[in-house]
Amino acid sequence: MTTQHTTIEWTDRTWNPITGCTKVSPGCDNCYAETIAHRFAGSKAFPNGFDVTLHEDRVNQPYRWKKPARVFVNSMSDLFHQDVPDLVITHVFDVMEANPQHTFQVLTKRHARMRSFVQQREEQRREYAAKFDDCPTEAMRNSPAAKAARERAAKPPANIWLGVSVENQKWADIRIPALLETPAAVRFLSCEPLLGPVWFSDYVWQPCRCCDGEGHDEACVPCADGGCEDGHVRQLHWVIAGGESGPKSRAMHPDWATSLRDQCAQDHVPFFFKQWGEWGPAPFIVRVCDPETGWKGTDEELAAAKADSEARGATHVHTGHSREENGERAYWLHEIGHKPWSLERVGLPDGMAAIRRWGKKRAGRELDGRIHHAFPA
Repeated sequence: MTTQHTTIEWTDRTWNPITGCTKVSPGCDNCYAETIAHRFAGSKAFPNGFDVTLHEDRVNQPYRWKKPARVFVNSMSDLFHQDVPDLVITHVFDVMEANPQHTFQVLTKRHARMRSFVQQREEQRREYAAKFDDCPTEAMRNSPAAKAARERAAKPPANIWLGVSVENQKWADIRIPALLETPAAVRFLSCEPLLGPVWFSDYVWQPCRCCDGEGHDEACVPCADGGCEDGHVRQLHWVIAGGESGPKSRAMHPDWATSLRDQCAQDHVPFFFKQWGEWGPAPFIVRVCDPETGWKGTDEELAAAKADSEARGATHVHTGHSREENGERAYWLHEIGHKPWSLERVGLPDGMAAIRRWGKKRAGRELDGRIHHAFPA
């Protein structure tokens, strides 16, 4: 739970130099980290429960990891929480840059602080590199230190991926623009728990700053280096999606997940479907016989067929309908009255989806019969 190999599907291990957090949006309501911290409050792992706590003994741990890995940074906190000093964040970034053999995945809901911190850090790198241009000798201007400074200032480190949590459209429209203004080699979205539909496709491609969206020829080096395609540059590189798990989990409408998948396919963005969560799709109708001919077996066989139908069929319908509560969209489910084998189940209105509470393991990860397990190149 602190620094370990992990069951989180999209990473290899976690690194928690900081633990503890506070809630900022609906995606935090059923925070798994808070549950774990309260359970182990007072232990070495969580000496202060879920209060923000720096663990100095963990900050330099990546130096000791020999095997290259994807590392989820602060799975039990938020690196950009207001109670984390800038000096600590700087130290964490220095450690990440000093270990290029690992890929560090930094995920936050504090989009504004991440943007300002990373922008300032990159500007400082550029200012430092520019100082070599004023050196009195050519040897100093072309020294290995000068070359390294210019290379580092030219682009953000490739092994640090920066992402924001996006649980619904409201927070997508708040956090994604801030992410796009944050210098990063890889920018990603974590749409988990997915609590509403999200349209992100309009953010994927942005006008190239060099050619102002007009396109370029081969002589335009900045455009070519920036990956400009027809005057636009890719700004989002990965999308993770998943439903909520746990006893108080809110159900994800299947259409929300398939919409993210289809947007990713359209814009050639790697898509990772992590889980359905506690709730998942189920057949609306599980017929035990042909309605035209009726049941032909014994009463015992009919009872077994009905029991099988009830074990596999939907118990609820996700209506897709919502209401506003405290500035957020709240969606609700409809509990189905008739059994899945009942002839009274004639069909579902458009926009509604049949689901049931399977539990995370049984709900699984398949979306329309396929595992989506893509990563950025």
